Amino acid sequence: MISAVYAPLGWRRAQFVLDQICPHLPSGCVLDLGAGTGHTAALLAQRGWAVTMADVPPHIGALGQRLVAQPIAARLGRESGVPRVLYDGTRLSFAADSFDSVLLAFVLHHCPDPVAVLREAARVSRHVLVLEDGDGESPPGRLNRVTDALINLEFGHPHAERSRLEWLGMFAACGLGVEYEQGFTSRFGGLKGRHRLYVLNVL
Repeated sequence: MISAVYAPLGWRRAQFVLDQICPHLPSGCVLDLGAGTGHTAALLAQRGWAVTMADVPPHIGALGQRLVAQPIAARLGRESGVPRVLYDGTRLSFAADSFDSVLLAFVLHHCPDPVAVLREAARVSRHVLVLEDGDGESPPGRLNRVTDALINLEFGHPHAERSRLEWLGMFAACGLGVEYEQGFTSRFGGLKGRHRLYVLNVL
């Protein structure tokens, strides 16, 4: 029931993500880290990428993850043949350079330790794509954080949005250089959002 209600928005949002990343995503193996509902991973698989989904078990306040995102991801993984793994948010169970690319789509600002997540992404691949909320010199404000929490049905979880310069500093601290970046906007359910794509390579 939940899957059927969410499906139109999930596929639409996934297509929007693909429109941003596909020009910068080489062919081969992709790790969708923080895969959410799995719609993006399923579309990538349909288009010829070898995709693996990875996510963390939902914490106690992550109602959206527990009731919506992860059940949908599990079903889509089975239907599309995309492997799906859960990890502790610290260490992925993959060897170094296991993937051609890692995708982190609107994930880092929800991570208790985004540096650890970035370092693992850089360990398992030398090419990392990050999409994040905000596109300015100041991080998204309180209204954005409240809206994000309501949309994701997540409470008591980090909402560590950062400014562009703060993200760039974090990338550099993790040994990641910026190959390309671009701002873009979205509109879902009447809500307009500003975002930024960062295409990163291990230095």
